[in-house]
Amino acid sequence: MGLRITQAMLVRTALADVTRARERLAITQEQASSGLRINRPSDDPAGASAALLLRSGLDAIDQFMRNVSQARARVAVSESHVAEAVDVMIRARELAVTGANGIHDADSRRQIAREIETLHASLAATANSRFGGGFLFAGYAADAAPFAVAGSFGDAPPSSPTVGFVGDSNEIQIAIDHGVQVRAGFDGRRVFLGDADGDGSADPGHQDLFQVLADLRDALMNDDPVAVAGTLDRIDESLVQLGDERTAMGAVAGQLEQWDRQLAQRSEDLSRRLSETQDADAARVFSDLIQQETALQAGLQAMSQMIQPTLMDFLG
Repeated sequence: MGLRITQAMLVRTALADVTRARERLAITQEQASSGLRINRPSDDPAGASAALLLRSGLDAIDQFMRNVSQARARVAVSESHVAEAVDVMIRARELAVTGANGIHDADSRRQIAREIETLHASLAATANSRFGGGFLFAGYAADAAPFAVAGSFGDAPPSSPTVGFVGDSNEIQIAIDHGVQVRAGFDGRRVFLGDADGDGSADPGHQDLFQVLADLRDALMNDDPVAVAGTLDRIDESLVQLGDERTAMGAVAGQLEQWDRQLAQRSEDLSRRLSETQDADAARVFSDLIQQETALQAGLQAMSQMIQPTLMDFLG
């Protein structure tokens, strides 16, 4: 006995074909809309897992690049403030040379001393500079000024304020890659007081810049050209000290620039791999979209012809 194909069977088959065509079209429309081949894990489990790992890698690189940018800004600002300190000491040297000259009298030296007082205050402001809401040379204790000024300038007998370091000497490190950190902060005690070992006095060949300026000012107030001249070597050591710090900062800046390029290249590589993994082929998607829309319309038209009422539908 042969299988009888009924009208109902034809309709169910046609309806199933239309449903599948609609599902394929919906997937293709989603790919066209999102530009992605993988919109959910079920689209391609292996590809979705690979894309997840690639996106995680990109997120990490983005964070490292932000860290590098922050570190570069911090180092650049640090270098600019050390450059200001260099300018202060260069001007102090010029004034010391002038004050050591025997042609000047006590009144002239007192006038020069007043400018040294201004330089001393300027240096203190530079040492207590801020960056990003905190104090630049305070280490991890960035919520308080690292240099405390005690006392004031007095004329008779000549006396000058003392400046002490009350910050943290640890230098801020910033992560720029997995397991890689770079120095982004500089020990203010070493930079301005010449004291790297923390024993309370300047290391050999280094100077407490504030004390140099204070001694120069007091020598000028005492009208002592020999003592004024005696500060020149100390000023020169101060300038070498600051120059060494600027050189170190330049080296860190160069390192950060190199890392910035490396991270940008890695980000580009990962982005390309992610695109290859999850992006849809636009030309193919839109070609499929047209074909599937045409096929669906044809299926719907055929189905409509199939279910038109016949004379038998009105009998019985």
